[in-house]
This record gives sequence, C-alpha cells and structure tokens, in this order.
Amino acid sequence: MQSGLSQREQTLSSPSPERLRAWRLYFESALALIDVLDAELEQAVGISQRWYDALVHLEDIPNGLRMNELAERILYSKSGFTRVVDRMEEAGLLRRVRPNNDRRSILVSLTDKGRDTMVRARRYHRDGIERHFAGHLTDTDVKALIRALEKISTHARPLRPGRIRSEKPDVNAAQITESSLS
Repeated sequence: MQSGLSQREQTLSSPSPERLRAWRLYFESALALIDVLDAELEQAVGISQRWYDALVHLEDIPNGLRMNELAERILYSKSGFTRVVDRMEEAGLLRRVRPNNDRRSILVSLTDKGRDTMVRARRYHRDGIERHFAGHLTDTDVKALIRALEKISTHARPLRPGRIRSEKPDVNAAQITESSLS
C-alpha cells in the first residue's frame, strides 16, 4: 500500500487535463447561467427558477400531481420542498387538494394565477436562455453539445438520489427534462 491509501483510493482515476478543463468550463458556465437566469426571472416576474421548475411540471396536469410525484420531478434539490410549496400556495400560484378517493394523498395543482405567472415567466426565461446561452452557439455547436450532454445525462440523471429512474438505460435525456427546461 502506498502512503497509507486504501486499495480503492489507489485505483481511483483522474481525467486528462483537457477533460478536466471541459468539466471546469461546463461547471462554471452552468452555475453562472443558473444564477443569472434566476436573478433575471426574480426581477422580471418575482419568482425563482425553483418556483418556475415546479410550475412547469404542473402545467399540463390539470388535476395536479401528488406531492411526492412533484418532488421527484423537479430538477432542484428536494430539500425544503414542502416549504417551497407552502410559499407558492401563500402566493396564490398553486393549491393543495385532498382527493375524495384517496384521503392520504395531497394533490398540488396550478391556480389561474399560477398558470398566468408561468406563461409570463416562460417568455423571460426563454429570452434569457437565448441571450445568455443559445445565442452564443452555432447550430453545429448545439448539435455537438446535445450529443455530449445526452450521454452524460443518461449516465448521471438516474444516479441522483430520490429522482425519476428510467426503466430503459438508453432513454433520451432530452425527453425526460424537456418540459422543465422550457
């Protein structure tokens, strides 16, 4: 054993310098874009990206989702999710309903104000994506980025604790997250 390292530690690998550079650029860009888009959405519409994420997942489900289903679908951390739903309900963006046929469940659905807020937020969100991300890429860049990120997402998304796990390992990552990113 070298310098007190366990057998597992001795077999750990490290990416090449070029791959580490790609990781750092991706990570830095992703975090910066999230911060920028969040600040702009908050300023323009008064909601955070986290709230927008929840609204998008409820958009096409008129009868609502169970709290646990919504928690599994959101892209942001599930930590504090109940408090987020509490605040969104207080703001009049969604409502919780206990269905008559299942008194143990609580369904969360959009209110009219929530739907209007989401539609308004989507315009600002997509404009921000165009100005800060898409507008800086050529069509060739976009195609290459999609191919690369689909590979990474197919691997990484199922590994996230407490998240939707695909039955098929080769599922197209864009299909899983398309609605939440739009």
